[in-house]
Amino acid sequence: MTAETKPTKRPTSFDVAKLAGVSRATVSHILNGQGSRFPEETRAKVLKAAGELNYQPSPAGRALVTGRSDILVILVPNTTFGSNLQDLVDNVTQRAAAHGLSVVVRFAGSNPGETLAAILRFRPVAVVDMGILGADEREVLHNSGAAVIPRIPASEDPTHDINHVIGRTMAKTLLRNGPRQLLYAALLDERLDPFGPGRFEGMKAAARHEGLPEPERIEIPLELERATTALAAVQAKDAPLAVGCYNDDVAIAVVAAGRALGLRIPEDLSVVGVDATAIGQLVSPRLTSVRIHNAPLMERIASDLASISHPAPAPPLPAVRADVSVISGETA
Repeated sequence: MTAETKPTKRPTSFDVAKLAGVSRATVSHILNGQGSRFPEETRAKVLKAAGELNYQPSPAGRALVTGRSDILVILVPNTTFGSNLQDLVDNVTQRAAAHGLSVVVRFAGSNPGETLAAILRFRPVAVVDMGILGADEREVLHNSGAAVIPRIPASEDPTHDINHVIGRTMAKTLLRNGPRQLLYAALLDERLDPFGPGRFEGMKAAARHEGLPEPERIEIPLELERATTALAAVQAKDAPLAVGCYNDDVAIAVVAAGRALGLRIPEDLSVVGVDATAIGQLVSPRLTSVRIHNAPLMERIASDLASISHPAPAPPLPAVRADVSVISGETA
């Protein structure tokens, strides 16, 4: 028979203050990042006492003292996305946890004002913007005390945008065996598409550079019969088709539609997807796809998260290079 034990009482700021020999207000300020006005000796005593007691400040209490919660909002587009963006969200979540931050993933709505209001209700310490916020929304968040990351200098040159680079890369890959009729295949979806327009513009820029007609934009549903109808409407009789796709899912649908139309791949129909997904490398023919390398962006986000936890003078902001590569397959 075992003796009944009482649950261990959770330590409070009063316990920390008593052990350190200071006031509860001093403990609160130091543990909530506002201890710069106290002597180093006092800060050290409070931190030592908190460590010995395994004391963790209450998120609610922190919000009352600092006006900020411990919440990091990851703002993502309400669009169809693959493992690339999912992996980025997972990576940010892991790094945020290392800084004691709780993560909320928020899908952007069609109304920027409503999206911004929803974010502000969290009183976040920071917002990771996945390409959604405009300059006005970022300013409102900054004025509220929330950091907007990654802190990347805005470029007025659209050719530096990652999606523009993807579009140019798709076109270059599709044209490496000679001129073709270029098309951009968007996903037929009612949700927002913040990435597609940039990719289409990149393909158009590449076509102009090669002296070719501007690509046509088509919408491809992820359903064989309707995808076949959409592709048949633009099928050329005198030139092979070259289709740059929104992502690998769309690329697979285009390939399936082409085969249903009796087109040879890649002789009559060449296709390039985006995201280099595992499924795209398992289908036959194996997809040629553009892989996005997020390491430079992740390094910037990691640096920004560290600066939130340990404020210091901001260093000069280096540009984040748009880094992509082509995964060779059998469709282009």
